[in-house]
Amino acid sequence: MANIREVAKLANVSIATVSRVLNGSDKVSPETRKKVLSAMKKLDYKPSFSFKDSTTKLMHTIGVLMPDMRGYHYSDIVMAIEEYAYSKNFDIMLALPKWEIDIEKHVLDQYFRRKVDGIILGELFAGQKMIERFKKSGVPIVVIDFRVDEIDFDVVNVDNVTGGYLAMKYLYDHGHRDILFIPGPELSPAAQDREKGIRKFLDKISKKDEVKVYLGEHRGYNSEHGWVSVTQHLNKYGLNFTAIFAVNDWAALGAIDALKDYGIKVPDEVSIIGFDDAPFAQYTNPRLTTVMQPRWEMGTTAAQLLIERILDKHLRLPRNVILPTKIIERESVKKIM
Repeated sequence: MANIREVAKLANVSIATVSRVLNGSDKVSPETRKKVLSAMKKLDYKPSFSFKDSTTKLMHTIGVLMPDMRGYHYSDIVMAIEEYAYSKNFDIMLALPKWEIDIEKHVLDQYFRRKVDGIILGELFAGQKMIERFKKSGVPIVVIDFRVDEIDFDVVNVDNVTGGYLAMKYLYDHGHRDILFIPGPELSPAAQDREKGIRKFLDKISKKDEVKVYLGEHRGYNSEHGWVSVTQHLNKYGLNFTAIFAVNDWAALGAIDALKDYGIKVPDEVSIIGFDDAPFAQYTNPRLTTVMQPRWEMGTTAAQLLIERILDKHLRLPRNVILPTKIIERESVKKIM
């Protein structure tokens, strides 16, 4: 197995320079960094793993960071990552920052110090700057369910913009012109993109004035956010909408409960569409129409891209994989004209 001296010799730099590259230091020119990373690839050099013992030295470890494991979305993605990684003799190290930026920073720092072979990142509230150190040190990264401005690493996303557009078009095609939208967290890129999909639809239709979209005042992905948004809106404005578009199926579930509290029948009086196609969506009453996103495929694709990059000695351009969404039609939306 190659060592740091051999890397330094092949790259024609000092051992200290190789060390600086491994530590993500800014005190290395881009040209020198490229030479060192290229030498590491050619020699298949792997830094030592301080958290492994001698019996596991040959095992690879992937650091996985997801916001949380509540519900179904990220749990499905992580299960797919673990299944694929296990099939390739990779371990995973999972961390759940629970949407807290300070915890995200701490976890990424620990992953860096422990020299994991690669990292899969879910929605990162701290933003893209947090992972600059990994990019500079040559640690492979795959970003999943997170919008990035520049494709400097492999990215796997669902087409949330088109998903939001499809949900609005579906309601519009069923005659709905007054729609309450229950938004997700402001810092969530996926939620932002679903709102972009709404704006994209409104920009495209010819009679913009005939469609009114009311923005719920309580943002979030949980059922309580849907319940509070609907309750607050009804208390302030009364029933001035015929349909609800919820940012995800949990929020849709809370919205249905709030409507029931007011004696409003779904879909006879108000239609509702969610987002995700959660496992429970086909068991609600009425069964929930929703936008499906392929969670298992997201996790499998992310793990495949990362492991290919870890094992492949040849550098390749980053890939930007965007998986499609589609409407799953059930009984919660009624045609009114």
